[in-house]
Amino acid sequence: MLLEGASFQTHLNYIKCLESLFTDVRLNVVLVDGHTIQKTEIKRFTKLDSLTSKSIEVDMALAQKDHAFAVIAAPWFGVKCYYSIYYFEAVLVHLVDGSQSGFTKGGHRAVRKKIAQLLSSGNLTFSKTELNSVYPLLSISNFPSITSGTNTRSRYWMDPECVQSITKKLMEYILHDAKVGNKWNLHRRKDQIAKTDFIRVGKLTLTDFFYWYRIKANYRDLDYIDFEKGITEDAVFEYMKAYNSAYTSYHRLLSQKINGLLKTSN
Repeated sequence: MLLEGASFQTHLNYIKCLESLFTDVRLNVVLVDGHTIQKTEIKRFTKLDSLTSKSIEVDMALAQKDHAFAVIAAPWFGVKCYYSIYYFEAVLVHLVDGSQSGFTKGGHRAVRKKIAQLLSSGNLTFSKTELNSVYPLLSISNFPSITSGTNTRSRYWMDPECVQSITKKLMEYILHDAKVGNKWNLHRRKDQIAKTDFIRVGKLTLTDFFYWYRIKANYRDLDYIDFEKGITEDAVFEYMKAYNSAYTSYHRLLSQKINGLLKTSN
């Protein structure tokens, strides 16, 4: 398999694995007492989500009609999906414990941190262990390596090892971002120590997937979706469809939980 095709198949496996995990999943919420609900912010973010989710629906309809459109839409599709999810995650954590950090500057990282905290505390509990897990970066770095080429098999997304492969890829993105942001020069001892300390305390959850794929699209590249290197329009649409399915399942779950919490708060 060509390198480009192998890379594409790997990422297709990852999103199909995530799609499977979010299918028929349940989410239990335990509220923290004593906080005030900011209805204005909830209304604002709900409106932003509505606009974004409608744009996602239009993209999918056009791509379904003509797979050539998927080639145009796919590079930014993950960005739209992330923002739609972010608006609802920010609302959900606010409803759980009153946190308003998702509504302000720096809210993207704050929401990621808050989701991990609420999973660790048991205030959020998914019905599937993999989604309910908070993975220390140190543990991920010690995961055994897979046999070369294993993650390019078309059915690898069904393999339990695929979840570990996803966490490794997310960790790769996290470390790249940290290296750039902190201007680490890993030839220097102090920066090597800084990286080691970062890994020692860092964590991630599989809900971070949408965030880090958005970062990849915004600030890095989507080289694995390169239709000039043998990736067909039909294959790109397959990727886009799987991405939309994973997004839709999680988005619907968030929406249902938020609506239920808002009803009980009135």
